[in-house]
Amino acid sequence: MSKNNAIDLDNLNVDELRAISENAQQLIAKKQHQRLYDAYIQFEQIAEDSNATIEEILKAGEKLEKKRSIKYRNTDNKEETWTGRGRKPTWLVEALAAGRGLEDFAI
Repeated sequence: MSKNNAIDLDNLNVDELRAISENAQQLIAKKQHQRLYDAYIQFEQIAEDSNATIEEILKAGEKLEKKRSIKYRNTDNKEETWTGRGRKPTWLVEALAAGRGLEDFAI
């Protein structure tokens, strides 16, 4: 907003300020909805260009996110992994007790 269009809020009464606030809240909600709608349209286009459905893309994204979040892998069994969050898995607890360091399993 440029200085020329600035509203001097100090000179407004309470009702005028409430009206501005309500209008601003409505505009914020409208713009947020439009932003999400625009993103959805882009997502539909990406799905179409990829010859996939939105559901297929989301499912693939979930799998990718799980892979990305893995921080540690059992060197003896590549299927056993840990994200570094929550309780340590048994294979890691046993390896640490045997003298190995957490960094030995870092990906």
